[in-house]
Amino acid sequence: MRNAYDTSGKDFATPMHRVASHSPSREKSTVDTFPALVDAFVVSGAALNIAGHGCAHGFPAVLFAQLKADGGPVTLTDHDTSWIASVVGVMGIVGNFISPILMTKFGRQKAHLISTVPALLGWIVFVIGNTVPAFILARLLHGLALGLRTPLAAILVAEYTEPKYRGAFLGTFAISLGLGILLSHVWGAHLTWKMTSVVCSMFPLIAMTIISLSPESSSWLVSKGKFDEARKAFVWVRGNGEAEKQELEALIKAQEREQTLEHNTIKVMKKFRWKNIIRSIINPLKTVLKIFKKKEFYKPSIIAISMLIVFEFGGAHMVPAYGNLILQAVLDKKELSDVTWQFTVIDLLRTICALLAIFLLKNFKRRTILFTSGVMTVFSLSAVSVFMYLRNAGIFADGWVLDVIPMGLMILYTLSFCLGLVPLNWVICGEVFPLAYRSLGSTLSTSFLTPSFVVSMKTAPHLYSSIGVEGAFLVYSATLTVCLLIMYALLPETKDRTLQDIEESFKDNLTYLLRWRIDPKWDLASDTRDRQSRLSCAFSCQSIACNSRRSSFTASRQQYLGRLTDGYRW
Repeated sequence: MRNAYDTSGKDFATPMHRVASHSPSREKSTVDTFPALVDAFVVSGAALNIAGHGCAHGFPAVLFAQLKADGGPVTLTDHDTSWIASVVGVMGIVGNFISPILMTKFGRQKAHLISTVPALLGWIVFVIGNTVPAFILARLLHGLALGLRTPLAAILVAEYTEPKYRGAFLGTFAISLGLGILLSHVWGAHLTWKMTSVVCSMFPLIAMTIISLSPESSSWLVSKGKFDEARKAFVWVRGNGEAEKQELEALIKAQEREQTLEHNTIKVMKKFRWKNIIRSIINPLKTVLKIFKKKEFYKPSIIAISMLIVFEFGGAHMVPAYGNLILQAVLDKKELSDVTWQFTVIDLLRTICALLAIFLLKNFKRRTILFTSGVMTVFSLSAVSVFMYLRNAGIFADGWVLDVIPMGLMILYTLSFCLGLVPLNWVICGEVFPLAYRSLGSTLSTSFLTPSFVVSMKTAPHLYSSIGVEGAFLVYSATLTVCLLIMYALLPETKDRTLQDIEESFKDNLTYLLRWRIDPKWDLASDTRDRQSRLSCAFSCQSIACNSRRSSFTASRQQYLGRLTDGYRW
């Protein structure tokens, strides 16, 4: 059998940089330089897919504005616009539950490819449709595509990319989403809504091409027992370095242990199944309950759900949708047109922060970014609320303070939230789940995203009208505080660590954290190898000592017998 790491065969499409010689200098170049480019190519498919979803988020504003201004082929009522805007969230739940089935059955690459199909069909329906039911159908298709992609994209990037690049690549999702929203608005300002649909359809079409040229995830291949194919796919994406080989072999060995345990369980179940048919129904339920009781499953799930709640109630979708209303209340302006340039500043800061977040994720630890950003976001929201209450009570006199302080606090809020909490939502959800339960865990957690989206978007106007923006900000601050405290207690540091290492940290969290605090450079795989080496050395030393004692005993015995013989002769 050909060596699994030999990629020169014709049965596997290998980039030219992977067939280089294995000299030390060449191997270093291969490992350190080219994988980033290959990873960027693979991730670009997911980024373009997300940019297409950004266009879908921004397109209703273009559609509603043009239909109301020009009359258009159909007249929209408030009831129609509310359905067209919100139906995406309803269908997103369906996509969230279909996605793990596709990921587990067909693989990450094929599931990702399937997610682009409803997105493309949605744009086609917008192009040919002129009725409210057609618009709702198109939005349903976009919601399905969004639901399919949400649990998949972060997992795909986490499994394809190197640990040191993972945070930066996952951080590009926020940029892609923001650019998609921005581009849809720009195109809609110069094109008709039908031509805007045509241009937006290019995103899923190009993403479909890139995904088709990408390999299957090596982690999924390992989970299916296709170890040779997993090695080939791993080399295609990650290279042939020694560290990469050790990471892959550790992943394969862990999966072999899981398969052995599962095989033994199945054998026991088959042996006794004939005695009680009900067990065939009860046992799967017990299996699910056992999974939910495992630390490596429920802890990442709680972390991911908390992160998604922070993402939504921190204002990820509320500020783009209701930002002009919020700024009107915060700045105490009479008309929405009075906050036009302030709203533009917030939009530009959001886009710039998405770009700067990549460098933060590359150079700073996850926990440092998360809790610094979280504390500053809670502080800024609370400060805006307190300022508004004091202003309404007449504490401040009229002057420049009433304009500068609230706008400064809103800028601080935008920087704090968009630099840390927004990009970390994608990063953390993609890193914390173990391989065996990654599809289930990601789906369970991301299924909370759509309800959180619906609740936050539906309740925001009612909160603004009942308790005011200042009261709503206090509610959001309290929600963020609770979720941040949960993550502070459960979330380990994940930067530059392998997915297998992160999984082990949840299984034995106390031992892991103690060792990690003592030596931040500690790595589970290298520590295991060191312990094995020390153990082997100890056995060798023990063997040498035993041989030495045995030789000493033999010499003493011969000397004693010699003396007895001499005495007998005398």
